Amino acid sequence: MLMATFDFSDERLSIVDAHGHRVELDPQEAIELLQLLSDKKAALLHSASWDVHQEVAIHLQQQQFAYLDKLKAAIPQLQESPSATNVFVAPADAVTERAIQLLEEFRIEYKLHPMLEDDNAFAQG
Repeated sequence: MLMATFDFSDERLSIVDAHGHRVELDPQEAIELLQLLSDKKAALLHSASWDVHQEVAIHLQQQQFAYLDKLKAAIPQLQESPSATNVFVAPADAVTERAIQLLEEFRIEYKLHPMLEDDNAFAQG
């Protein structure tokens, strides 16, 4: 597993990524990075568990269809599932932090699934 390393010494933060690229930050820059990462925590956690072989399935209740245009604006690749009613799907990497915020704000159920090759994978029965 490739990982970054972090070293805090001599009033500087050094970050070296898995490819050997190095970044040196002074204390103020390190604090700004910490704030940015804190603000993006939810998106980072979601992204860390999602990969390009997965998609998000979003299940809308009838009363939530009023939010569909806003969801489509936040997730342009969102499509209605051809084999399940009230289910919309999009590649996981197309789901932005703003889209996650909207799903949580509107209390819309969503799940992560492997990419579907079988059109009947979402079929209700």
